[in-house]
Amino acid sequence: MSKWYRVNRKHPCAVCGRRDWCTYTDDGSCCMRVQSEVPMRNGGWLHRENDAPRYVQPIRKAIEDRPIDTLGMWRRWFDATDYQRLDVLGILLGVDTDALKAIGCAWAASYNAWAFPMKDATGKVIGIRLRNDAGDKWAVKGSKSGLFIPERYPIDFDGTLWLTEGPTDLAAALSLGLFSIGRPACLGQEGFILDYLRIIKARRLVIITDNDEPGIRGAEKLQKQLPVLSCVWVPPVKDIREYLNRGGNRRMIESSIKDLVWTKANRSMAA
Repeated sequence: MSKWYRVNRKHPCAVCGRRDWCTYTDDGSCCMRVQSEVPMRNGGWLHRENDAPRYVQPIRKAIEDRPIDTLGMWRRWFDATDYQRLDVLGILLGVDTDALKAIGCAWAASYNAWAFPMKDATGKVIGIRLRNDAGDKWAVKGSKSGLFIPERYPIDFDGTLWLTEGPTDLAAALSLGLFSIGRPACLGQEGFILDYLRIIKARRLVIITDNDEPGIRGAEKLQKQLPVLSCVWVPPVKDIREYLNRGGNRRMIESSIKDLVWTKANRSMAA
């Protein structure tokens, strides 16, 4: 004899759709509400699995987050930012205020945090990264992760692109005069990076990592996908921002990368 089970929230009656009173088994249901040609001793009616269904359980669709207007949100914050306050942030971080402006750094009063726009490879704003004065980092709900790409910063492009971890490290790289973009972490955004390299027709990429194991692993993972020559530069301190604050300069970095091992381009990714 088949074993009968009581219906419940996860397994409502396949005939009437209710979640109580009825029972079911592997090959049918005993519905206490909808009649059939086969009455059961318990007062219900048998409905075989291959009978025409009388009830179809609705499919519950996940409620998707409403898309947010990341560009409009960031633009309102950027236009309302007190640039004297931005100057103070630049002093605290040890980077040029103009570099922060180029990245799009804005004060998001509703979050009590600084906001940095994240973009796709074409420069479209797709998300917003937040950073409070304590250094905590998160993103506006509904954001998509992307790259930090500066605008209108006076650095000539010589074919070499520099990649940093995070927007404040990007501000440090720009302050040093390096033609740079950033990604939110040591991993991720590889597709956007490859697209951006093609868009600007870069010949080389220098990956600037934090001086830790995750940063180096993330750089090595990215290198395997790159369609251009690349190397990994690890500052002798925690990160490039600390390097800048301790007196490091562009000439010193360019001198050190001459002695680094350069990884050949992955030709399969060059198309």
